Amino acid sequence: MNENMYAAITGIPAGFKAFVGAMQERLEARYPDCEVRAVQTDKNNGVRLTGIVIMQDGENVTPNIYMEGFYREYLDGRRMEDIEADAARLYEGCRIKGGLSLPDMTDFEAVRGLICFKPVNRERNREKLKSMPHRDFLDLAIVYFVPVTIGGEKSGTITVTDHIFRLWQTDEETLYGYALENTRRLYPVILQSLEDVIRDVMGDDAPEGLFPERDGIPAVPLYVLRCNKGDMSSAAAILYGDILREFGQEHGNFYILPSSIYEVLLTPAGPGPADGRYMCGMVRAANTEQVLPDEVLSDNAYYYHADTGEIEILS
Repeated sequence: MNENMYAAITGIPAGFKAFVGAMQERLEARYPDCEVRAVQTDKNNGVRLTGIVIMQDGENVTPNIYMEGFYREYLDGRRMEDIEADAARLYEGCRIKGGLSLPDMTDFEAVRGLICFKPVNRERNREKLKSMPHRDFLDLAIVYFVPVTIGGEKSGTITVTDHIFRLWQTDEETLYGYALENTRRLYPVILQSLEDVIRDVMGDDAPEGLFPERDGIPAVPLYVLRCNKGDMSSAAAILYGDILREFGQEHGNFYILPSSIYEVLLTPAGPGPADGRYMCGMVRAANTEQVLPDEVLSDNAYYYHADTGEIEILS
């Protein structure tokens, strides 16, 4: 089978397949006492990535070394031996020695205080949602997970699938109640102006006048709403109704811009009608130019009615 035919059937460039095979052979030679294999992982929004895992005896978890970025470096002319060395450093730096103690996911009483939720794009995750409990929210779906602490600051998650859900013998409404309480406790909300966020990141290097006036009109104020951990639960803050209500009490009606799975942006609305096309255009432009495919939350913007607490999808 030639490369063009292989790519047409699998959707994977044949050159990438050969690259992964060569990297697997190199890592097998570097770690002769380990099992080294290539795996495919289904990420958020239907994105599928190829990685290499290195498993030693006595370990039940190992980092997944994704190959797509390394392949781009290879196409740009980087040597295979340098890429191999980087992959090995990544493995050694993220390796969890001696295995990992996981919660007993079959025991609802043991994990109910850990169950959390996060929003994902409903359409882009349609196939995955068929096998997990969830509820619709706007154009999103609320899915459930149990966080796992790995090596102190490193963290992972165990997705609540239909199989786990059936073992728990509970209902989705109960699941949501625990998840709302736990997510609020484990992932406290942060609401900051975008200007303050930039200054926190850049420190003394932040330029003056980050958002200057134009033609005498002040820049539109933007606020970043997220949880206090930079992971996939961060956009869950959009589900904290009291936070949105308090913001509405102070600013009136406002727009919600789902900038990524890591955060949403809030901006007060003007006295005129909601310009849905303009706001959605901002979100879609960011999704195209700045956000990775597996980090997109929504292609739409939302409008919050401060008097009723209703959230409307703008399109």
